[in-house]
Amino acid sequence: MKLFITGEKGFIAQNIIKEAKENFKDFEIVTGGVDYLNMHKNGEPCVYKNSIDQWEFFFRLNKINVVIHNAAYVGTDVVALNATESTATNVEGTYNICRAAKKCGIPVCYMGTTVIYDTPKYQRTKITEQSDHGPNTLYGCQKLAAEHIVRSQTSKWMIVRPLFAYGGEGDMNSLIAKSIYAAINKKESIDMFLDPQKIKDYMHVSDYANAVLTAIEKDMWYDDWNVAAETPYTTQKIVQLIENVCCLDLSDTVRWHPQTDYMGNHRLNTKKFREAANWRPKIALSEGIDMSYETIIKSKGYNPLTYLEEANKKGIDLTEFFNEDRITRTTI
Repeated sequence: MKLFITGEKGFIAQNIIKEAKENFKDFEIVTGGVDYLNMHKNGEPCVYKNSIDQWEFFFRLNKINVVIHNAAYVGTDVVALNATESTATNVEGTYNICRAAKKCGIPVCYMGTTVIYDTPKYQRTKITEQSDHGPNTLYGCQKLAAEHIVRSQTSKWMIVRPLFAYGGEGDMNSLIAKSIYAAINKKESIDMFLDPQKIKDYMHVSDYANAVLTAIEKDMWYDDWNVAAETPYTTQKIVQLIENVCCLDLSDTVRWHPQTDYMGNHRLNTKKFREAANWRPKIALSEGIDMSYETIIKSKGYNPLTYLEEANKKGIDLTEFFNEDRITRTTI
């Protein structure tokens, strides 16, 4: 089976490719690094700069069986700082991919996000696939719009949403990667737009990659699936785990901004996916933190603080993109 992954140079995609090569021998990953497509960056086609006809030509020529649509601008701050480009990628690009796939009769597996949910409603309970939608950021709005495009503009689809995937080099968003990188590189402090007392649930990216490929292998189409480790901790506890596992001192490194944590407690009930796929995560949080540390300390040219540093240089106050008082108005 030939799989094509949009955004193939990105963090999630690279781990899906690695997982496919190691554990799914019937899958062949086809690269989009060809001279007849317009590139986003070296070796990675741009989803919106290539027309529906161009994508159709690529899919047919390479006999693609499944498209994993992963290409996206990711993160509240990143999307807010790049509103035009992120909208073109996350919305228009999704439309082009889906329309081309439909013309070819190819299913689309879409990489979603759980920030599409109305998280303040679920501070005491876990979110399920049936929970209410209500994104609070431009990023969440774009991803929810893309889900509707996937459902309406393809003939065969599935949506797989991860919760807080992390995993060392290539990880540009997680608390874990940013904290480890900052400590290793002796950064004075980093802004963390989280409340240290609120609960989060981090999952190693290789577990998420395995879940995506398992869903495709088992033909779990025409449905949406939430995937999480279901080992929740407060963010403060996660930082303490990082300190213990990596022998680092983060007491003066992480600068919390609790008022910006618009999601508060963020947990999923993934019973639906676990039972349908007979799937369980393999990597415990402490093990995953250790794996992340080992890859980050050996990395060259990787910097998960890029967007924070860019905003600081431009004098941009990122807290304005995170401030959200719905959590404080919600009974928790």
